[in-house]
Order: sequence, then structure tokens, then C-alpha cells
Amino acid sequence: MQFLVLGNEQDDHAAHISTVLKTRGHACEFLDSTIFPQQLRISMSQAAQSGEIVFPAGRRVGFASIDAIYWRSYVMPTSVELPDAEQAYIAQNDARGMFESLLKQLPTRWVNGWEAFQLHQTKPAALARVAALGVPVPDTMVGNDPDQITQFVREHDEVIFKPVQGGAHTQMLGELTAAHLETLQIAPVTLQERIVGTDIRVFLAGDRAAACAIKTDAVDFRDDPCPEFETVDLPDEVLAHCRQAAAALHLRWTGIDLRRTQDDRYYFLEANPSPMFLGFEQYTGLPLTEMLVELLEHG
Repeated sequence: MQFLVLGNEQDDHAAHISTVLKTRGHACEFLDSTIFPQQLRISMSQAAQSGEIVFPAGRRVGFASIDAIYWRSYVMPTSVELPDAEQAYIAQNDARGMFESLLKQLPTRWVNGWEAFQLHQTKPAALARVAALGVPVPDTMVGNDPDQITQFVREHDEVIFKPVQGGAHTQMLGELTAAHLETLQIAPVTLQERIVGTDIRVFLAGDRAAACAIKTDAVDFRDDPCPEFETVDLPDEVLAHCRQAAAALHLRWTGIDLRRTQDDRYYFLEANPSPMFLGFEQYTGLPLTEMLVELLEHG
């Protein structure tokens, strides 16, 4: 079988999956957006329903021969520097427009695809889509209106804040200050009521599921250098909610973050379309590599 990994070998997860696929007798190439168009050549016709990719070593892979693509990471292509700023702008847009057309239109099995990526880039829309299913989510405010932000904070005993799109860890919001409100002129913020409880990470790969609890005193477990991991079995209703959320967000493979309260209520926090999993696999023994690879092989 022929697979592509969207990303490059500098990424541990991309390199790991590429290696595993090759050890299972498959062909695998890195679809690296950072080297397009300088080193990666692509041709497509009829809205990308047919075409070919020529990789840096010279290997040619036709669209029709690609069985599946693992979307690990996408970075917008950058063009070479040009003396004319307008021509540089046009060249960059042309590179981005063609590569993203490939991501949207290449006819193969994506794990995951363009729709999932776009929803992850607009997390408030993704959370709203999940909440509309009836899945419990924390009370959430996204915006940059100081009056509305102030009102939200007053209505909750404890509030956490995080970036709208991501890129930084979740933090507790103590006293709301004028300095906090001034930053709203720079960027909006996501505020949520703090749900006190245990972090639960759920991995879904097609029909398969695996979960673990993360014991930590940190607001964001990623800030804890020594969190404790324990595999858990989730109630059927919670697993059903996770599957509903994944389907709504176009996710075949995902890591879903939940918060479990002391009275066993589960709140959905977010779903990642390309979750890091090697650390979880190492600490818990969950067969996450196998789950992902079998999804790529069999759908």
C-alpha cells in the first residue's frame, strides 16, 4: 500500500508512523508543505481528481495510487524571496492556493482531512457544534468586549482562560484587572468556568477507543513535569458522546480531552485532529500506534 504523511521527519510522531508503515511492508513518503514549491513538485487536473507528486528524491506517486494520508501537521508554504514585494505576495498565494487545493481535493482516505483541520482552527465553532449535540461542555465566553468579559467572570466562582485558537496552555484567572482588559485590544480570549476534577484523555481511531486518567494538580496537565497516568474504562454514554463529537468534527482519529468531576459527570473540553500520542502510549501501554496504523490501512 502507498501512504503519505503530511509533515516531515523532524516531527517525532510523523517519523514514527512513517517508520511503522514501512516495517509493515508499505511505501510511505512525507508530504512536506515547507519544501513546496522549491523541492516538491505537484501537478493536478480536473479539480485535483487526478495528478502526480514528485518527491525530492525523484520518486513519482500518482494520486490514484495513494491509499491514505496521515495528517500530522500543515505549515503554509513559503515562496522564495523576490525583489518585487507584489510578485512575492502573488507567488506565496499561488503556492498556498495550490497546496491547499490538494489538501481539500485529493481523492483518498484522509486521517484527518481539511474539514477537521478547519474546525480545529476555529475552536469556538467546534465547541458550539459539540454543545449542539447535547454533549456537556463548560460554560464558555469568547470575545474582546470588556463589559461582557467582566460580567462572565462575576457569574462564576473560578474561571480559566486560554487562547481562542491555541498555542498556549490553559491558566487560572485570578482577580480580573485593568491590565487584563487592556490586552483585549490586542486579541480576544476564551474564558471558561473551571470544572474541578480529573483530566481524561480519550483516543478514538475509527471504531476503537482507549482512554486514560491524568492525575495532576496543575490547571493544565502539560505544565506538570510528572503527571500520573492510569487507564480507565468509560461509561457507554460518555463514549457515545465522544463518538458523536468526533463525527460532528469530521474526526476519524482524535484525542479528546474531558474533565470528570467527583460525582462522575463528564465535560467535553476539546478534540484534537492530530493528537500527540507517543507519551501516552509509553506511560499507559495503550495500543495507540496500532490503532492509528490499522485505521490508515483499513479505514
